[in-house]
Amino acid sequence: MRILLINPKFPVYQRMPSVPLGLLSIASYLNENGHEAIIFERSEKGNLTQTVKDFKPDIIGISAMSFSSSMDAKKVTDELHARFNCPVVWGGQAASALPDLIMEKANPDYIIDGEGEITWKEFADTLENGGDISLVNGLIYKRGGKLVKNPVRPVADLKEFPDIDWTLINPETYFSTFFNCNKMLYLYASKGCPANCTFCSNRHFHQGKNRCRAPEQVMRDILYLTKNCGMDGVYFSDELWCPNRELRTQLCNRLIEENTGIVWGCQMRLGVLNEDDVKLMYKAGCRWILFGIESATKERIKSIKKSIDIDIAEETVKWCESAGITVQASFIIGFPGETKEEVRRTVEFAEKINASLTLINILIPLPNTEILAEAEAAGVYKFPRTFKKIAEEIENNGGEIIPVNLSAIKSRDLKVLHFCYQWKAFSRRDSVNGDSFGIIKKMASDTFNRIFRHGLKGFVFGSMVSIRQFCTVFYYSHFFRKTAREYGVKFK
Repeated sequence: MRILLINPKFPVYQRMPSVPLGLLSIASYLNENGHEAIIFERSEKGNLTQTVKDFKPDIIGISAMSFSSSMDAKKVTDELHARFNCPVVWGGQAASALPDLIMEKANPDYIIDGEGEITWKEFADTLENGGDISLVNGLIYKRGGKLVKNPVRPVADLKEFPDIDWTLINPETYFSTFFNCNKMLYLYASKGCPANCTFCSNRHFHQGKNRCRAPEQVMRDILYLTKNCGMDGVYFSDELWCPNRELRTQLCNRLIEENTGIVWGCQMRLGVLNEDDVKLMYKAGCRWILFGIESATKERIKSIKKSIDIDIAEETVKWCESAGITVQASFIIGFPGETKEEVRRTVEFAEKINASLTLINILIPLPNTEILAEAEAAGVYKFPRTFKKIAEEIENNGGEIIPVNLSAIKSRDLKVLHFCYQWKAFSRRDSVNGDSFGIIKKMASDTFNRIFRHGLKGFVFGSMVSIRQFCTVFYYSHFFRKTAREYGVKFK
């Protein structure tokens, strides 16, 4: 069957598009198994209607990785239903998180629940052969006006999938700037995280199972993109990068052998790496790691089911930064019932470990998490029911909006701490791994890319949003320093 996969666009003022890794994997798998799939990028200039007329797809798929892009996905769905007699299928994190809302507001014909490669193949095979869609696990649809959810499909072994076919897109259009690189792309070496954190929604999508791609397969991606596209950096988008030490070591050794010259970074958990791992990763090109530490109190770590040993945080940071790897230490404040003393301990701990960059995020209850379920059961919060409100309050508020404060702390204090550490990151003058003003450089690069991609309109809207964000950060980080110091924030 002929399958058109669409990557919807974000509002021009929000973010630049990143590599559609999910669509690439799905299209590559479909093409490997007798179907013909192509990808249409909505953020690029192109005529979708003409593409549909020329390609004549039997099925159209739309990625819904967020509710920000779902607004464009709904617009596309409405236009496709009005002009063409072709089933429209949604998939992705947002579609899987709230399928009832997606069906109600956007009216796709089907939803792929969870990881999509195998479900897409079986669905296409079933339609082509006139089979029974009720036998396709992982498929959601309406029958007789009621939502039908077929049995959940177990996640797959990633080694079953073919190499990604990078000719399906133009990778160079997704280049971005980050520490030590100007042509960075998001790739992945694994999927899923085995943790069961009460605030994280990824467990629902990946079923709490981490699976790694074969190191040679990841290397083929890197070699193709460096040789053919000039890629000089990789941000591995894995929830937990290569926790399997044997596979991690193999991949690092291959990177060293090939000597591609790229730099890269990833997200890790405390306790996964030892000092030798860190040294090997640096030798292989690793230049930044994000650690989600969340809290400095063992009681809170236990209550949110984080399952890490915070006693090793300071030592781990020292290993990384001594080796030359920038550490981004991420914390969350505003947990249910969290007190001022508890937050003070977290801030003081963040100052003590002294990572290159510290992120203090405000808790937001997300779909399919224990924290949201408990808040709704207690009647203290109701998750939004429109794409726009979810996008504004949950995905893109930047800390300006706190949808619900479940802690015992003033909302203003939460914002002060959040924006103080944003200001610290933004205004950092000293070199971070040899890259001075790294955050400012990235913002400037994204602004220029927005101009080239969206023209004057994108520049104007993007500039307005950036100016507003800057003013918000400046206001909370400079006019409430007494409050910040009460929590242990240190200013130079």
